[in-house]
Amino acid sequence: MGWEDGGMPDAVPPVDLASLAAGRNHPGALWRLDGEDLQANLVRLDAGDRIEPHRNDEVDVLVVVVSGRGELTFDGQVVQLAPMVVAHLPKGTIRAVEAVDGPLTYLSVHRRRSAGLQVGRRAQRR
Repeated sequence: MGWEDGGMPDAVPPVDLASLAAGRNHPGALWRLDGEDLQANLVRLDAGDRIEPHRNDEVDVLVVVVSGRGELTFDGQVVQLAPMVVAHLPKGTIRAVEAVDGPLTYLSVHRRRSAGLQVGRRAQRR
């Protein structure tokens, strides 16, 4: 029984995030869950790609690294990211994520919101 029947939403079948991360070679969202109250994105950044610094005043975000290495900057602190590292980003913090030494794939989970994901390249230094 699903929403169309007036019941509870259908459950999402289990997803092998490690296989998705290993099998895709393009940056951006590799997998997405858009539930009524919860959103999750499996995001891949290529080496040098980054989510630019931004402030999110809407929701707390939980980040779980699936593969690769990167740096998370939030409120001026730099934290190294590696597989199975979990980071909680409270709403209101300024945060950025960058892939270093190759691709970085992470799961981002938060309460549902309307804004989308912005993946960009780091500006070239002169």
